[in-house]
Amino acid sequence: MEDKQLNQTIFVMVPFGYGVHKFKIMKRINWGAVDHLVLQTIASGPTTPDELSRATSLPRQLVIEILIPLMQAGWIEISHIDGRYLFKITHRGLVVSTEADLPVNKEPIVRIRSFLVDPLTQQCYRVDKKKKQAFLIYPKAKVHRVIQQYGVYATEMRVNDPAYDPDISEIYSCVAHDDEEISGFESDAVKPRYGESLRYIIVRVDSENKLQGVPDISDELRAEIISAAVKRREQLRLLGSAPATGMQISSHEVSPLEKIFPSVLVRSACVDLLATPEDHRVHFISEIRNAYSRLVIHSTFLNPSCIDLILEDLIGAARRSVQIDILWGQCPPEVEDKLFDYKRVLDSIESLQTYIDSQGLSTQLKFHREPTNSHSKFLISDRKNGEWHTTFGSCNWLSSNFNRIEASVRVVDMKVGSIALNIASALAMGRRGLANNLSRDLAVQSARLAAWAKDQKSATTGDSVSVRIITAPEHHKLAKHACDKAEREIFVCSHRVSYAGDRPIFTPLKASIKAVPSIKIKIAFGRSSGEMRNQEAKVLKEKLESHGFEVIKADDPQIHAKFLTWDDNNLIVTSLNWLSASSKGDYLGELGVHVFGGEFSKKIKDSFDKLYG
Repeated sequence: MEDKQLNQTIFVMVPFGYGVHKFKIMKRINWGAVDHLVLQTIASGPTTPDELSRATSLPRQLVIEILIPLMQAGWIEISHIDGRYLFKITHRGLVVSTEADLPVNKEPIVRIRSFLVDPLTQQCYRVDKKKKQAFLIYPKAKVHRVIQQYGVYATEMRVNDPAYDPDISEIYSCVAHDDEEISGFESDAVKPRYGESLRYIIVRVDSENKLQGVPDISDELRAEIISAAVKRREQLRLLGSAPATGMQISSHEVSPLEKIFPSVLVRSACVDLLATPEDHRVHFISEIRNAYSRLVIHSTFLNPSCIDLILEDLIGAARRSVQIDILWGQCPPEVEDKLFDYKRVLDSIESLQTYIDSQGLSTQLKFHREPTNSHSKFLISDRKNGEWHTTFGSCNWLSSNFNRIEASVRVVDMKVGSIALNIASALAMGRRGLANNLSRDLAVQSARLAAWAKDQKSATTGDSVSVRIITAPEHHKLAKHACDKAEREIFVCSHRVSYAGDRPIFTPLKASIKAVPSIKIKIAFGRSSGEMRNQEAKVLKEKLESHGFEVIKADDPQIHAKFLTWDDNNLIVTSLNWLSASSKGDYLGELGVHVFGGEFSKKIKDSFDKLYG
């Protein structure tokens, strides 16, 4: 009996979020030289497929396959001439046949598409009702009747506090077919709640723990489904015999995973470290002047006098047809005496936008008034050669006089660019989380870039580093990881220090030096923050030094950089003040870049030592 139960197939009921929208879809047709040749041949006069085959030296079947999309584009048509059916050029076709390259048809069609949302990772899976699928989807009212038929060999996955909150770009990538591109979807003003209308799949897990009746799900969800089946088999083994049917279905509880972004393997030459004020000033101007079609700037704060210094460069880029979107993070302060300054910034934004509009650039250069409530700082831009540049770090690009020490990392990579655009899309929804034209536009670009990146040649491991954008909750976990794994050295640099840094940073650092007495721990900060006063910061410095730490007060020149290094190959550059800020709250509230490999850790330490050594 036990062997039978151990080898028994188990049926696992899994909940999914469910969404359905009217999507605006553009068919993607990549025209080639052969398509152009056929169109130009037809432009010279009406012809048949056989005549086209002889004239172009192409097989007849290939000619027919080329003619179909040309007809769908409206460039050729079939006419009955002199008793024969011939292909002839249309007026539109005659115009495009003279161009160097055939244009892509960009007339969107509207289609209803539905999708499922992974309960653990929030990935999306397309539901194609018109085609045969290897899985069945049940509404809540029906799934319980179906699962009951499997009796004791059924179990239910229960998700604690599910989110069902996928990124817009994830939805776009999911519902699009290979020859399609999503340009948007029709939705209400309120953010959709995909967890309000759950759908269920009953997954069959055989004796070898192979899954059937499920889409191509995430590895994390697959592992939990197998765990649920293994757990149920063990319960049956312990019971010794099959219980009576009709008993309540067993359950397997899981919790959603935190949203994290994937690591990307990037050639070392495509990663740059910015570590001085001049590095940042030159880089910012270069990003504006060299952007080809897109520039996204996110700065926590805005300073009108700093914006004035680069306004003409921004206008120059907009006149080159670069789409520039400026986002900022600062929300209205709760303290009354700071509210006046905040309103003054809002008035300045209004004045700047009015001036930009008067230059006829209202659609090209936009200061978005709705704050993102994020402390992150980043730049995203593209180049004429198709490159995408992404910069994350400590620099408030639109409120900096470039006179403080900063730290940022620039990465040239399509996959990283897609992730950054996805982040910008989420932040563009503002504090209320409402989708808008900008958030949808950035999501479209992110999905498009993700599709292009699939064809990008991957970096080889011999000449590459791992790059990953990290979210707010990951920071202190990675700091703890550094303390656990470092063997020789840990260096934490923060603009500010406060009592908030004790538990997440100082406590694990003390444990690290206790476990490995030979380890070198270095702390640098510029000024005290919160309730900590300068004298208290001095006392803290002395206490840390008594534990064997090297502590540097980096205030001449003033440090604004925020980074963490351990040993020789790990560097995190971020917007988070390691020694004074909490990593709790919105996951996009702070953003950083973890670079593993290369000599970037050494470079930033050498740069710091030149200034403060």
